[in-house]
Amino acid sequence: MTSVVERPDGSPTQDESEDGLLARIGRASGRRPKRVFFIWAIVVLLSAPLAATLTSALSGAGWEAQGSTSQQVRDELRADFPSLGAEAAVIAYSQEEPIADNPAGVNALLSALETAPGAASVIDPLTAPAQAGLISPDGLTVLIPVGLVAESDSDLPESAGLVMEAVEGVDLPPGAVANTTGEWAVWHDFNTENEEALHKAELLSGLPTLILLFVAFGSAIAAGLPLILAMAGIAVGFALLNLGTDVTPLSVWAMNFSMMIGLAVGIDYSLFIVSRYREERAEGKDGLDAIAATLATSGKAVFLSALTVVLSLAAVFLVPVMVFRSMALGMILAVTATAAASLTLLPAILIAMGDRVLVVRGKQNPDIAAEGRWTRWTGKAMRRPGVTLALGLGLMLALAAPALGMRLGMPGAGVVEEGEQSRDGYETVVESFGPGAAAPLFITTPAEDAQLVVETASANPGIVMAQVSTEPAEDGRVAVRAIPSTAVDDEATSETVTSLREELEVVVPEAAVGGPGAQNHDLTTALTNAAPLAIAVIMVVAFLLLLIVFRSLVIALISVGLNLLSVAASFGFATIVFQNGFGASLIGIEHQGFVDAWAPLFFFALLFGLSMDYQLFLLAAIKERHDATGDARRAITEGVARTGRPITNAAAIMIVVFIAFGVTGPIPPTELGITLAVAVLLDATVVRMMLVPAILGMFGKSAWAIPAWLDRILPKISFSH
Repeated sequence: MTSVVERPDGSPTQDESEDGLLARIGRASGRRPKRVFFIWAIVVLLSAPLAATLTSALSGAGWEAQGSTSQQVRDELRADFPSLGAEAAVIAYSQEEPIADNPAGVNALLSALETAPGAASVIDPLTAPAQAGLISPDGLTVLIPVGLVAESDSDLPESAGLVMEAVEGVDLPPGAVANTTGEWAVWHDFNTENEEALHKAELLSGLPTLILLFVAFGSAIAAGLPLILAMAGIAVGFALLNLGTDVTPLSVWAMNFSMMIGLAVGIDYSLFIVSRYREERAEGKDGLDAIAATLATSGKAVFLSALTVVLSLAAVFLVPVMVFRSMALGMILAVTATAAASLTLLPAILIAMGDRVLVVRGKQNPDIAAEGRWTRWTGKAMRRPGVTLALGLGLMLALAAPALGMRLGMPGAGVVEEGEQSRDGYETVVESFGPGAAAPLFITTPAEDAQLVVETASANPGIVMAQVSTEPAEDGRVAVRAIPSTAVDDEATSETVTSLREELEVVVPEAAVGGPGAQNHDLTTALTNAAPLAIAVIMVVAFLLLLIVFRSLVIALISVGLNLLSVAASFGFATIVFQNGFGASLIGIEHQGFVDAWAPLFFFALLFGLSMDYQLFLLAAIKERHDATGDARRAITEGVARTGRPITNAAAIMIVVFIAFGVTGPIPPTELGITLAVAVLLDATVVRMMLVPAILGMFGKSAWAIPAWLDRILPKISFSH
């Protein structure tokens, strides 16, 4: 029984000696809210300049699989064959009459490019050797390679952008068209679209989120709390990312995903804590006791949820690709900062605002009012658990089935919208020179074996042309350019890379195949090779965490199994839409014919972590009631009822945020945002409303059983106060 002491003013309070760490943090924040506000204000103010300049500090590069053959070839081309222009921006210029008869447009471009910012060198296609392949067979299109100024990879997209601006400013003959394309031009356009999408998503999600927050909290004042927390957490996360770029290059992709996740979990955590705080106040506790009890229960669930997300995303560091490590790091920082704000800043705000964050006087707490509806629903689900389980499993498995046919690939210029220079230039190259000309393969080899490499490559059915393109370097190696018959994002190109490497391994073991198609192939291979270990680590860590938290083998196994089911159903949805194209036009994208190769591992880590968000909050409430009552069925009913409205509201807001970030951006963010929205919808409805009550109802009291030997060695975590 909780002991009671009196405050100096004579008011009773719970014995603070019984408080756990989080309860003590809550009391400390509540007692000195001004100090907490001051500390967070200083932190956010110091973070703001770094957060505002994050875009310029991030890199558009980082898509190589570190240590792969294609990366080795890229490094060799940069060091020994810079004149080859393997990474040059390419201006695709076309006109209606033969260029040889009227080269005025080409000459105008060459003149402008000689002094263009970002351009280090320019090749004249009209004076280049015929074997360079810079003039199309019909003579109406030429390619102008432009070497880019760069001290590091992060400078290349920016330099490509400067070249693109110079091309836009050239006065061309009537009917002539010039567009800049190439790997770094594509990344420049993609990064620009990505940043614009970020701002659009903020605007698109703003009003619906505010409306849903008002509905969820029942008061305008309380509705603003999640946004305060999310913005504080995102600002700190962005600032830490900026500081991280001083240590290692980080990808621009980290921005969208860290903001999306930071905003989503900030709203979730706020709802869970504020709802519980109101409940504790409704039971007659004063502010300090209520916030201590809140952090001892819901605060503990928030902490464990954030820990699960962080540990799941940390497994992505096993992938040797800078972009994915950057995205994982960005989201880890955002979640960590947001959780810290939820457990320190939010308690201070709640205490400082007093009764203003409670429900308007005279109105019933909407969370309590909703408990009756959730109690009735859970009762129905548990009366016929077999039927409920069969319906829920049937729906989830039906959604998951298409994932068995998932094909993986890496996108090309199609990630950029039509009308952008890099996309239109790419289309011109493909139309005039063939699908493989936009992304040739490069083979480095000893000079004495060059002819044998050319013959081997030319004999490969996936190669349309191969030729030696350089003079020998100091180490006696040369570079061979090989044009595939298929596009860089075509599965056949990856098969060509594999077969060509196997053939060359026999005749010229020292030859190495690189280039954009090989980079995509190696990246996909690195991801698929790393996925089993990373997924195993995520599952083991999640299982151990659940076992420690809930002290039940059954609960831990059920939770991991349900999360796997949610992830599988989300993968099935991604396959249906993004690979097969069903409904793709409704969200304004062109389906690629595959799911991005980074998606399975990255989605698994993120979805598994987010799935645990609701699972932990729900199971923590059920465990709290089970510890209090000892009645397994009653604990399920009361746990679902007490968390029903907060989880539903949190899920609705999170879905709005994910959809907003999905429909406003290029294909990769769209793929992530829409898939996450579906996953959250399934977790908050089918899993929580059908599967969890049905399964736990069937197990009854045995769901909470634990072997005596395991009970002795596991640390004890309580969700009661």
